[in-house]
Amino acid sequence: MELAPRDIVARSIQTEIDQGRGVKSLYVHLDIRHLGKKKIMARLPGIRDLAIDFAAVDPVDEPIPIWPAQHYTMGGVDCNAKCQTRLRGLYAAGECACISVHGANRLGGNSLLETVVFGKIAGEEAASFANGTTQDSDAEALLQEALKDETEHMKRFHEGSGDEDPSIIREEMRSIMVDKVFLFRNREGLEQAKAEIMRLRARQARLRPITGQKVYNLDLVRAIELEEMLDLSEVIVVSALNREESRGSHLRRDFPKRDDVRFLKHTLAYKTPEGPRIEYSDVKITMYQPEERQY
Repeated sequence: MELAPRDIVARSIQTEIDQGRGVKSLYVHLDIRHLGKKKIMARLPGIRDLAIDFAAVDPVDEPIPIWPAQHYTMGGVDCNAKCQTRLRGLYAAGECACISVHGANRLGGNSLLETVVFGKIAGEEAASFANGTTQDSDAEALLQEALKDETEHMKRFHEGSGDEDPSIIREEMRSIMVDKVFLFRNREGLEQAKAEIMRLRARQARLRPITGQKVYNLDLVRAIELEEMLDLSEVIVVSALNREESRGSHLRRDFPKRDDVRFLKHTLAYKTPEGPRIEYSDVKITMYQPEERQY
């Protein structure tokens, strides 16, 4: 009921839709009309605004149409408790980081822990590191080289000679990830997704020129985001293919049981020219041993 984890709730909703019990085979209804207008206005004003703005539905009078969506990324840049990454001098916190406070599923309050607690720690640690360093000519040369590489990278977006539109590729990528890598996964679907993402990568290299100003150019921003989303999509697909088990929000229909012997581990993905290289690191078990969910 109200205390069920969001991965179970999402799969339950999608199952109703998949098995033909959804409204118009697209969504289910969330009905809060029984609470009455006074309580909705006092306790749930934000929910009401979202329903009106995005679904044109006032939950005081009508049920809200809902369906599962990706909400939060539980992985990210591998960090320790001081927010240090494996790259000296680089710190990360928040949703882009993985400090192992989630595991295979995220409890509601943990996002605040990542931003408020580890945001403060990351800032303090980064400041301490910066104060303890001296100007290094070799480091400056590396920075200038990286700046040159990134400038050339940006130039390629403006000087593209292809005819592919980033918005079309992005929509196809979204469809692939929803159809084959969403709440229910299996080897066949994941392998198809991997092949299709690789084809989108090839098309992304043939983008049309991105025109307009370099400042506040949303067309440029979305083209850059597309490139990065394709990277992340490939990481997600390859990681899911390798993890032959079900754990938390990762559910493989062909491997429905959790396998602690092989996969009580964090997945680490490293970018290479051949695609993501997957390695694993041990999970640190402290006070509580992992147990199977019995509901």
